[in-house]
Order: sequence, then C-alpha cells, then structure tokens
Amino acid sequence: MTEKLRERSEEDIKRRNPRWVAPIVVWLASEESSDVTGRVFEAGDGILKVAEGWHAGPGIDPVQDPNELGPRVIELIRKARPNADIWGREIAS
Repeated sequence: MTEKLRERSEEDIKRRNPRWVAPIVVWLASEESSDVTGRVFEAGDGILKVAEGWHAGPGIDPVQDPNELGPRVIELIRKARPNADIWGREIAS
C-alpha cells in the first residue's frame, strides 16, 4: 500500500534496516539491562540515542469528575513547556 509513497535511496534503505534496532531490543530484554527503567531510546536510521526530554511538568491533585477536569488540564497545558521534537527543538503550537 505504501510501497511507492516515497522514493528512498539505497543508503536510506540501509540506514532504516531493522538490524540497527534489533540490538537495543535484545539488550533491553537481557539481564544486563535489568537496572534500566523509565528510559526511552531512539534507534534506527543510523543512530542510537537516549531520550532526555521526559521531564515532569506542572501538576495538580487527582480529579475524579471528568466534567471538572477539562479546564484544569487546559491550565496545566498552558503552564507547561512547549512540546519538543526528537531533536529537542520546540514545536510551535
């Protein structure tokens, strides 16, 4: 269905090969990584990175009533830092 959606060079195809993702998946499933938790990895396309963008933002006490929650979530979003892309650049809203 998507085969001809975008043309890729041979180099693009090589960089996106699953063999670049499989090693981190296998390592994460091993005993060696047993103390690694709460981390996000970016793998493939010729890179392996540890994401650093997961930081707690503003918060509130839990709210049980969904009707009361909406305005409070909107306020939290207003106070939070802008979203960032995988390179750490702010995404315009």
